[in-house]
Amino acid sequence: MQRAADRLAVFGLALILQGALSMLIGPPPDGRPTWFAWLLAQLRRSTLLEGVPPRLRVFAPFAASVALIRAAAAIERRRPAGPGRKIAILLQALLLAATFDAWRGVRLSDALKRDLDESEVADDGQPLRQSRLQSLHEAETERVEAEIGRVAIAAGEGVVGPWAAYAVFDLSGAVAYAAAESLGGPIAGPGSEGPLAAMLDPARRLAPVRRGRDAIAAAATLAAHGRSDLQATELEELALGSESPLPVTAMSVALDRRASWNGRSVGWHRPAPDLVDLNRARRLHLKALGLLAAAAAGVAAAGGIFEPARDDRHEHDPESL
Repeated sequence: MQRAADRLAVFGLALILQGALSMLIGPPPDGRPTWFAWLLAQLRRSTLLEGVPPRLRVFAPFAASVALIRAAAAIERRRPAGPGRKIAILLQALLLAATFDAWRGVRLSDALKRDLDESEVADDGQPLRQSRLQSLHEAETERVEAEIGRVAIAAGEGVVGPWAAYAVFDLSGAVAYAAAESLGGPIAGPGSEGPLAAMLDPARRLAPVRRGRDAIAAAATLAAHGRSDLQATELEELALGSESPLPVTAMSVALDRRASWNGRSVGWHRPAPDLVDLNRARRLHLKALGLLAAAAAGVAAAGGIFEPARDDRHEHDPESL
């Protein structure tokens, strides 16, 4: 039971730390998806590697990832008591918080709403009425469509992978997932191309994992809306028809509004969205995050309960030596 309580404490504290980071500092710099990815990018540019040949420097993030995975595994195995337990929980929570971004969708929708509010001002400098803001121009409608797509995909790209990896494989699994996502490929942000990315080819190797991740995020969105009539195969057929990720299609179905992804319209036969629909997408996104967090916490707790108990007697009994 103590192990289950510790895992829940780490997960809950990581959520709190993530929220505090998002409010106080904002998103990771340089367009990085997580603070973990940003740290690896900083390591690659670090002055500590000035004496390392360029051909070897590209492997520094990989070596750092392996070291962090091993460190996470060591912390989660040690399970100290007393004050050491609180320190271990805090260290695990800090590392776990760096592997995901739970508030990306909220930040994206807030930024667009502020932008539209600032652009929709009457000649006398007073804000226009909300009813006027809801009738958007065509260009603004396209921006709202795109924003709904980005809000929909935020859960899949930001939290599902690290949360699922933590729930099933503990902290070392979450760190390993974040490292795989960060070591090259478009999701790692600008400047991620290089020999290591080409060798590992994370986009190809992680493709099945990302499909499963997107399916989980889409199911959470539909569950948050209360839609249970759509089968996974039906949703996948809709997504393939529009060449869009499953979460974007699920959000379009849940809202019964158009969304867009990479310039492609999802649900083109549905009505165009307005600001009210963007707020609805935001609420659905937050509900889906709540469902995903509850599921991850439940699996993490169950893993802690049913994990075989360690026999520590030989570590502390002098007679056993």
